[in-house]
Amino acid sequence: MRTARRLLLEGCALGSPPLKATSRSVISLVRRLGFVQIDSISSVERAHHLIMHARLDGYAPRHLAHHAEKTRELFEHWTHDASLIRSDWLPWWSHRLERDRRRILASGWMRQRLGSNWARSTREVLALLEESGPLGVREVHERLDGSRPRSTGWWEWSPRKRALELLWRTGEVAIHSRRGFEKLYDLASRVHGARPSPPAAEACRGWACTQALERLGAATAREIAGFLGAVSPAEALEWCNAAAGEGLVEPVLLERLGRPPRPGFARRGWGEVDRSETLDDTPRLLAPFDPLIRDRLRTRELFGFDHRFEAYVPAPRRLFGYYAMPVVVGERIVGRLDLASDRPAGVLRVDRAFAEAGGSRRKVAGLAREAAARLASQLDLGLDWRARRITAVPSDLPWVTSSAGAR
Repeated sequence: MRTARRLLLEGCALGSPPLKATSRSVISLVRRLGFVQIDSISSVERAHHLIMHARLDGYAPRHLAHHAEKTRELFEHWTHDASLIRSDWLPWWSHRLERDRRRILASGWMRQRLGSNWARSTREVLALLEESGPLGVREVHERLDGSRPRSTGWWEWSPRKRALELLWRTGEVAIHSRRGFEKLYDLASRVHGARPSPPAAEACRGWACTQALERLGAATAREIAGFLGAVSPAEALEWCNAAAGEGLVEPVLLERLGRPPRPGFARRGWGEVDRSETLDDTPRLLAPFDPLIRDRLRTRELFGFDHRFEAYVPAPRRLFGYYAMPVVVGERIVGRLDLASDRPAGVLRVDRAFAEAGGSRRKVAGLAREAAARLASQLDLGLDWRARRITAVPSDLPWVTSSAGAR
């Protein structure tokens, strides 16, 4: 199990000391991770920036924006969730774009929300972008309908907004840039150039599984499939069995907490990991959607850490806070902090601190404060530590972690 943890930490770029943030180190990190998940909640900072802060010193949001909007070495689309993705993966996305098109247009639920005139609406949006892009949703409404959209939720999206999202998910439109956090859309051909020819579907399955194993180290077929959301668990299992027969991957028995060993697969050379080598022990705070912990079941089985994102949980039922962030030190997740950025006051405010089972609360408190101070400095904020004591996390949490999703 220790080897599996180390392989995952290495694949998530958390096994080495943080690097200095430069244009080159930022794009190298995203290439190493493959993608970073985007999330709109900015209680502390948006998730994609927090993922970078955990691994780089001196990172600023302009670094990712530069590669997404200037060099175009990143593009924005869907993996398991909305993400910034390395652009040399674009050819492999052709299959996803076509799959999404078939799924969306075959769905009565989707057609109902796109409206009976969805085809005309998408044509009008494409024509407007061709003439005037890049544009945000408000500008599309103003130019086509002389009005502004009133709502923001998917279930209340206007036909224009839905048309834009359909065109984005199917690859005819791309995210050109962002104005604040607002998406500006343009024709994909202008943002990325001509769409490359799609590789064969079988090659795409092999690519998706290989990329997953390179970053997960050792995993089940479900975990491999869930990394990019590009193949099903059955397809991942079929490919891994064939690849193991060819010596491309290695079949292994995966040891996990609370479960008997079960079959899985590992990248070649996994046994060369030096388990005696000391990992970097910089205390770091992880975004709730950090690649190390976004698969909740794997996080529990490898680290003994039950993760729940509580922003969508009613306040009286939250145990750890609206945007609690885990504290990772070396190969252990030692605690979590309930914190928020108080930008008017210029501080990162820590309201509560928690120590995971088995750790010295006094020691965890010191490590958690160090991690919070590091993030506060990264965000150019002071640290306002209001947690009067550190609370032990209950051994039995009142929820069952069974989802592999980010939330």
